[in-house]
Amino acid sequence: MVQVYIWGAGDSLHSVMNEIDDSRVEIMGIVDSDEKKQGMMLFDGIPVISPQELYKKIFDYIVISVKKYESIENECKKLNISLDKIIVYWKANFEYDIFKNRANRIDELIKENRILKYKLDSAPYEWGGKESPKILEGVSLLKKIIKDGSSLCRFGDGEFNIMRGKKCSWFQDMDYILRKRLKDVLLSQEQSINIAIAQNFTGFEKYKEDAVNDIRKYMFGDMRKFILGLLSMHRIYYDAYVTRPYIIYRNSENADKIFPLFRRIWEDKDVVIIEGEYSRIGVGNDLMKEACSISRILCPLQNAWNRYEEILEAVLEKVPKTALICISLGPCATVLAYDLAKNGYQALDIGQLDNEYEWYLRGVKKRIAIQGKMVAEISEKQIFEMPDATEYFDQIIAKIV
Repeated sequence: MVQVYIWGAGDSLHSVMNEIDDSRVEIMGIVDSDEKKQGMMLFDGIPVISPQELYKKIFDYIVISVKKYESIENECKKLNISLDKIIVYWKANFEYDIFKNRANRIDELIKENRILKYKLDSAPYEWGGKESPKILEGVSLLKKIIKDGSSLCRFGDGEFNIMRGKKCSWFQDMDYILRKRLKDVLLSQEQSINIAIAQNFTGFEKYKEDAVNDIRKYMFGDMRKFILGLLSMHRIYYDAYVTRPYIIYRNSENADKIFPLFRRIWEDKDVVIIEGEYSRIGVGNDLMKEACSISRILCPLQNAWNRYEEILEAVLEKVPKTALICISLGPCATVLAYDLAKNGYQALDIGQLDNEYEWYLRGVKKRIAIQGKMVAEISEKQIFEMPDATEYFDQIIAKIV
């Protein structure tokens, strides 16, 4: 065990004591020049001694806990204490490994400073000091779709990243044609197509704290400026988080409204799901139970955009225009929903709706793996085997993988 005396029984003592790794360090005593404190026993039996008593003591280090440490350093010199034995806590001497989680604590302070910086950057928009785009809530969007049979194209972090010339995520590389197509869709004015963008500007009180921090971090710097440069303040958009109604919210009230409205959209309709190979939307739950029938077109797990023409052609050849098309295919889905709507279909980019529904049913507070399905946003090992897949495989009308 490393034997240590702490110099200073003042305000900072408790903080320093909490930082010392007591599994490796034995605190022999506390040193203080205040005669009123000398002789006291602190922290269940640790004696407070005078500086002069150090002459008689054997120790490995003196830890100076006082913030204004220069005078104590000088006193240590007068007592002929070697500089090698002096650790000034407030100098952050990292070569002395006697503090527990010290690096983690400093990392946490850095993180807190960054969060504050992101918060200050976002505040003018959150508080209404700067103009934000008009984004109507998901309930309004779904009621509109139920009423008029319109389509939905969504723009979230991945779509805007590609529009900036960056990679979306592991499932979609940046592509210049995709980049241009996404911009064309965003700027389109088709009456039958609803454009949804993530509500990353205002109304954060409904989100969990971690989700708010992630949003502010994403929008920090020139990202908000870039997005605003593409949007019109004279247009009505809808909230792209309509397909993420549960996990980022503080409670389930939003999801309680959203999921029943989605089910009303495909009630008694022939639904064609265009999805990644392991998405398996509606499998193992009742999300799609109101549909009259379900068919599926399976697409690549990664870089579906590279097979876009084949996917579009398969839909045009195999799917009647009376069907409702639901797409979960990353940024590719945004363009596909637009092109299909232009070809006379009702097409909805439903993103991660099925995963959200699974988490909602389980009542979990964070994203978790779902057996038999791909969850794009978790790093843990995922299992794709399904115990009874007969009905699912019977629903597949085309595979482009």
